[in-house]
Amino acid sequence: MTSLQTLAAILGLSTVSGINLYLTVLLVGLGQRLGWIHGLPPDLAVLSHPLVLGAAGLLFLLEFLADKVPFVTPIWDGIHTFIRPAGGALLALGAAADLHPAARALAALAGGTIALSTHGSKMGLRLLAHAAPEPASHSAISVAEDVGVVALLALAYSHPALALGALAAILLATALLLPLLWRSLVLALHGCRSALRALAGTNSRPEPVPWVELTALEWSPLSGGTSLALPCFARRVKGVPRFQPAYLALMGGQWHLIYRRWFRIRCLPFEGGPVRMFPGLPWDRVVFFREGKPHLLLLGREWRRAFQDETGAQG
Repeated sequence: MTSLQTLAAILGLSTVSGINLYLTVLLVGLGQRLGWIHGLPPDLAVLSHPLVLGAAGLLFLLEFLADKVPFVTPIWDGIHTFIRPAGGALLALGAAADLHPAARALAALAGGTIALSTHGSKMGLRLLAHAAPEPASHSAISVAEDVGVVALLALAYSHPALALGALAAILLATALLLPLLWRSLVLALHGCRSALRALAGTNSRPEPVPWVELTALEWSPLSGGTSLALPCFARRVKGVPRFQPAYLALMGGQWHLIYRRWFRIRCLPFEGGPVRMFPGLPWDRVVFFREGKPHLLLLGREWRRAFQDETGAQG
């Protein structure tokens, strides 16, 4: 393999391993066994062994089915948070078999990191898709991911220069979307916790948060702090990133949104009380007005009673 082919193989295998590790192993193994792929390093020859192909095929089938069920997908992806990066590191190490030992170590580190980033992007995009839980959308995303894996592997083998350009674009897009994907992951984890607490009948008022109380005193010294501060997420608030963690705080009879961004604490006042509340699980959607426009917040169901006690808001 030339240097360009080796680099394309390392980056390509690492990237697609974070999307679908078992399909990657199955395609590379079948390609070697059927004579479609030639000239790969000896360390990757083990992928063409019948036992490896059988295991990869079975696991790919399980993943294909799990990807079609919206509520199973997050669990499956969560389990593979450790498996896919490890697989990406091993495949990158195998692709770099002809390189210096130091270069092989760097390839393994890069492979694991890239696989972890694409895996995290996949999880984040799936969680965003769960906001609109039509089965067709989940199936379409899953099929598109599998097609992308096949296309990238074929491109990396036949046209490594083009593959490097495509991989660079994917990694750049991943880096740009990473903040949103991270916030969506945090939202999903908090949503699971909120749903479990709500189903368990936990409806107590949240404990005061020191930095929120200090912000309230700085913003409105005469208010004496907050009478209630509920954890929430911004769904559609002007000037606030989507899914930004925040606190809905009641200070001196007025509701405010308090959140941290870029190492600064920000406080946005709302005009009056909530206009409407739409109950749901795990999130209640609450609408406030600010600057004459509606803004949408996501409030954990576990805090519904505390919120309604203060506002009397009904769905």
